[in-house]
Amino acid sequence: MTAEETFKSGAPSGVDLLVRRFHLAAFQASGPVGNFGHESTGLTQLREIGQPPGRGGYGYGQWTGPRHILFLNWCAANKLDWRTPAANWGYLVHELSGADPRNNYAYVVVHLREATTVEEATRAFMNYYERPGVPAFSDRLHWAKIALEAYQASRTAKVA
Repeated sequence: MTAEETFKSGAPSGVDLLVRRFHLAAFQASGPVGNFGHESTGLTQLREIGQPPGRGGYGYGQWTGPRHILFLNWCAANKLDWRTPAANWGYLVHELSGADPRNNYAYVVVHLREATTVEEATRAFMNYYERPGVPAFSDRLHWAKIALEAYQASRTAKVA
């Protein structure tokens, strides 16, 4: 499967989880999922390219430094393989829900709820959660639009 095919099959569950858990509109939930699409090349690269084991980014969010340790520890505590969708989407929910006071990203949900377009949601997540050195906003938005389309197609398929 190509990275885009992999993403189209995995993105709807991420969007759906964020819609249900945080009461977001689908376009708002597509912003985080699109950012993860960019970070992990369509949910296919779960380790930062060129980094030795134990260094660099891990998972869909390419969590680095102390955050990658927190991610791996959370996965171990919840008996989840860090490479699975359950671990990656679960950890995102963990951070966004503010469950860990050392790593509380609940304020990001406030910014996502303020977004009125997929573009605004993608930018809000990029600025407040990812805070990348190289924004690459157009690529993040590209993945977010794919996530939204794949989610909408999955909802239509369930109704039909």
